[in-house]
Amino acid sequence: MKEFELIEKLSAVFPQKVDIGIGDDTAAVKTDSGYSLFTVDTIAVNTHYRRSWEKKFKKLYFSLGWKLLTISVSDIASMGGLPELALLSFCLEKNFSEERILELSKGLSEAARRYNVSIIGGDTVKGESEVFSLTLTGKAFSLMRRDGAVSGDLVGVVGTCGDAAGGLYLLEKRDLPFSEEEEKIIRKFLFPEPSPETGKFLAEIGVKCCIDNSDGLLISLSLIAEKSGVALNIDRSKIPVSKELKSLFGEEAEKLALTGGEDFNLIFTFPENLKGKVEKIPSVSIIGRVENGEGVYLNGRRVEPAGFDHFGGDK
Repeated sequence: MKEFELIEKLSAVFPQKVDIGIGDDTAAVKTDSGYSLFTVDTIAVNTHYRRSWEKKFKKLYFSLGWKLLTISVSDIASMGGLPELALLSFCLEKNFSEERILELSKGLSEAARRYNVSIIGGDTVKGESEVFSLTLTGKAFSLMRRDGAVSGDLVGVVGTCGDAAGGLYLLEKRDLPFSEEEEKIIRKFLFPEPSPETGKFLAEIGVKCCIDNSDGLLISLSLIAEKSGVALNIDRSKIPVSKELKSLFGEEAEKLALTGGEDFNLIFTFPENLKGKVEKIPSVSIIGRVENGEGVYLNGRRVEPAGFDHFGGDK
């Protein structure tokens, strides 16, 4: 069973008594002044990171702390909200390294300062494998959702695609010393920088559909298409790929941009009358159009979604 199939089955088990429940980037509850947002993310050793990477990047655990918070900030951003409060849960092995955990906490604290988040509590337990989890709340005055795309909309992306996947490859496959280009791509993987300010702006100007790009561009686009009941036709020449990724990976850069996960940038659709406002956003690219139908198309040819799936593996 694949990850999204499992989520769909679980959502049928649990009664949903909120405005937005299981199936979007966050849950949302209507309040007098807008919406309260709730999301949770988890990183686990040998699934999201390997301790062997410390040989190539000494501040690995600092980056894990940064990433533990920012991946949830990305969820809040995709809904059009700003993050507020966080709760932690650490599952630590019997002979855990205090130095590593303190380093992780420093990275988490740095990210909390950057995104104005208060860490208000949590839990620690002993277990067979190292796992870190964070629950984040946020607030929004208006929402963007995965099911808000309509035929005629344009498709936008903030930032570049594929850098994080390239960084992961370099950590796994390349030996020291890293070039300046390689270090820049690796940092894109280790230190994602979501932009809740951009998400909030998109919601304020009237954008109704958005998703954070955590599992790969094609999977993210397919989720919008499925939830909205539309087709997305993408111009592959417009997909934003960094010059560093092109330089390091050549023709493979496009594949990384299409299928690589953990970029944590925003993918959204918007009516054409907002194009002027959208184009003023730094690093925005308009890559396609929403049409009647179903599925995702590259230059008019239907493609199957490919990216990372926790239970189905890399497809």
